[in-house]
Amino acid sequence: MNEMSNLIKLESRKILRPVIFTTVILTAAMCVLSCTLYKNYTLQYDLEAWEVGTELFSLLYPLIAVVPLCWNLYYERKNNFLLYVLPRVPIKKYLTVKWCVYALGAFCLIAIPYMLSAVFAIYVKAPVVAFSNPFDHVFQKAFTQMPLLYGVILSCWKGILSILMMTLGFVLAMYGRNIFVILTGPFVYSILENYILSILRLEQYRLVVAFDPTSISDDAVSVMSFLVGPAILIIVILLSVFFLSKVRKNAVVNI
Repeated sequence: MNEMSNLIKLESRKILRPVIFTTVILTAAMCVLSCTLYKNYTLQYDLEAWEVGTELFSLLYPLIAVVPLCWNLYYERKNNFLLYVLPRVPIKKYLTVKWCVYALGAFCLIAIPYMLSAVFAIYVKAPVVAFSNPFDHVFQKAFTQMPLLYGVILSCWKGILSILMMTLGFVLAMYGRNIFVILTGPFVYSILENYILSILRLEQYRLVVAFDPTSISDDAVSVMSFLVGPAILIIVILLSVFFLSKVRKNAVVNI
């Protein structure tokens, strides 16, 4: 138990600075955008300013969840650091702990900035001047009557999706040899998945809709909109592990 605790602390220290730095920068950016961009829109509720201000990050979150984290595993493989780990810790145990620490980091990188910027949009910025236009929104009752709860729950869900996206980057870092492919692969996947499902007229099942349900008409959003995209990503992750380890026969540790 003590060994596991020490291993967690060691892995946490490796990514602590980039995670804190990125989280602070993202929080500041989302708060600033949430109190400026909305002025060009006609809104009814304060949380709409949060949606407008954070819209850009629905596209960039695969990079945010991967780049500050997965570089570390890549360089540990490249520098043969894992060879020094083997005599002390089984490689599966080491990678499991590393993934858990990365997962927590990915969750914080996305969930914390979204939560804090939601609080900022609701309680800090100047109130939105409401208009009496008809209003339709996904989960409208929660959005209009319990905006903070809505913002916190959606932020946590975004954090969970970021863990899945980080996992794809983690798999690429375990087996890949090109740092550019490792860090941008999940982002490229999100672009391709978005494009292919749009071509197939399955827009409501895109991962971006699960991440940001306002990216499509509210009447097109269903429970499956939050499940299909993540399920496809999980399948892609499993297929990537099989292809890289069994077909390409790439090794995590080159002995």
